[in-house]
Amino acid sequence: MRRTAFVMFLAITLGFVAGCSRTQTARDFSGLTTFDGRQATHINTTNYAIDLLFVPLVGDATLENTVSDMTFRAKAMGASEVRIVQSSSKRLWYIFPPFSFIVHPVIGNAAADVLPAK
Repeated sequence: MRRTAFVMFLAITLGFVAGCSRTQTARDFSGLTTFDGRQATHINTTNYAIDLLFVPLVGDATLENTVSDMTFRAKAMGASEVRIVQSSSKRLWYIFPPFSFIVHPVIGNAAADVLPAK
């Protein structure tokens, strides 16, 4: 019962946020800098989508699109270099079978340290 309620909550929530992109930044490294003395900013972008038979239906949370969104935002912040530290794209086809075998949420994530121009 609890698992079904959680899965329904997750499906409804992902349905509302499908096609959305969320970016968070962290600039406070407690005074620490990179090896060459520049101040880094950590940026984390997450995309949400819904796929129909593994083809994007609402939004695009593929790894390529998520990294593109993240680097676009980094460039808008004035960054000249990006060091990707983590990335993933998860298709949640298994959360509510058999319905989710056809229509399933996808979550893409990319995190990087961005550096300003030298």
